Amino acid sequence: MKTRLFTLFGVAAFGLTLAAGSASACPVGQGDDIRPRRPVAPVVNNVSLQASELFERASRLETAAASREESARSREMQADTLANRARMIRNQAVLVGFSDRENMMAVAEELVIRAADMRSRAAEDRAQASELRMQARTLRERAVQLVRLQNGGNGNGGGWRNKRAVRDFAPPPPSRPTSDGTTVL
Repeated sequence: MKTRLFTLFGVAAFGLTLAAGSASACPVGQGDDIRPRRPVAPVVNNVSLQASELFERASRLETAAASREESARSREMQADTLANRARMIRNQAVLVGFSDRENMMAVAEELVIRAADMRSRAAEDRAQASELRMQARTLRERAVQLVRLQNGGNGNGGGWRNKRAVRDFAPPPPSRPTSDGTTVL
């Protein structure tokens, strides 16, 4: 009896799963249009928004570069610690017997190798940080060029950074010719 009940329950659950899946595949409330609607990506035509996004990406690259630089500093400190330990072990090896001296010198050499590896990793981190900073600088330059191109290259920032310059700018008043042939502003 329990077996039939579990089988019946399993078949019912499977049927409901299929029905729910097929029902969600059918478009509802879209009229005669049965094609699925794709989300439309917004088109960014706003130059100031593009420039702001470029500056934001540059800022994230600078943050990543700072993180790499901090990692390099940490690795350099670890390398110094390992080198100091190796030096201390070598100094202590002079005071012990010959058989122990060989083991201690081997440990010191291992520490020196690990310190060299840490220093090379630190150098790689610094190189990556430098590359990230260069990419950030390039992005900032592109953003500035975008804004300059939008403003016709007049260099006043065009309201993107200097909103006051745009508000204070007013076109000259129209001129009126007078009866004697001169123009009055």
